[in-house]
Amino acid sequence: MKYDGVQCPVCLKTFDASSDVVVCPECGTPHHRECYEKNGECINAAKHGTDFAWVSPIAPEVPEEKPEPQNAPVPVPSFITKGEAPKNGVIGEMRSDGTGNQFPEYREIRGNEKIGDYTVDDYAKVIDKNVPRFMPKFMAMDRRKRKVSWNWAALIFGPLYLAYRKMYKPAILSMLVILFIPMIFMSDITDFYKETYAQYNAILSSDAYETTEEMSAALEDLQNTLPQPPYALTAASYIETAVDILCALYANYLYKKHCENVLKKAATLDEAKREKFVKRRGGRSLLGILVLILAFYAAAIVVGIIYYIIGSDLATVLRKLVK
Repeated sequence: MKYDGVQCPVCLKTFDASSDVVVCPECGTPHHRECYEKNGECINAAKHGTDFAWVSPIAPEVPEEKPEPQNAPVPVPSFITKGEAPKNGVIGEMRSDGTGNQFPEYREIRGNEKIGDYTVDDYAKVIDKNVPRFMPKFMAMDRRKRKVSWNWAALIFGPLYLAYRKMYKPAILSMLVILFIPMIFMSDITDFYKETYAQYNAILSSDAYETTEEMSAALEDLQNTLPQPPYALTAASYIETAVDILCALYANYLYKKHCENVLKKAATLDEAKREKFVKRRGGRSLLGILVLILAFYAAAIVVGIIYYIIGSDLATVLRKLVK
């Protein structure tokens, strides 16, 4: 009962849970029903017609507000801890706690936010899958005006990752860079593998070894007599590693530019064709990986045929011309 502890203005007794209370409809003053009927009117009837309104003399308890600690960490949203990123991704920004420590503060990226000339929703239509993975990176690159942003998948798969995301031009260029040294110095690399295979085959097909232990010992001794790998083979390995690292560093930037090019071309089409164009040029493509692999082997076969026809590789021909 909201009048508990309040005194009746007529009898001055305190209301409790068992009290029969009536309230003046004019000013809101509470009375015992018996007191109201005995008095014949509200105790404050003389004040009716003015701005008077009864106010409880017992002030309600106001809970004490406890100030939040200044250095308290910002709670991480549930979708971060559960790994359930929202549709348009999450961006983390570092914030100081006032004592020199830095910690991440998260917020959701809204679909209408602009990254360059296009909105997050525009990019999302091209990306199609894994939007939360790319949006924070795109936004950070745009804000900092930087092109470098790490991509682990691009490091592992190199040009195949670029083809998977339909960036065919940089994928083909990367593959050609990897194939350049083997194509030019095919004779040196082929001779190395031929000689190495011949020595291994001589031991494996020999009848001179009566036990497996003797053959294993012979194969171990062979390691000291094998020909040294040509510099071209070592250089090709270094170049492939360098290409993979460059893919990891610049794949996100290249993909951002790819999305922008798709959106730019789509803007020139009518609305009926625009959605189909974005769907065809965006998203992912396992077929793109297959085509790149087939192109790799096709190029190797073509170079092999040329090598067979002319009986030499380009490096050998150039050496003869220089002499």
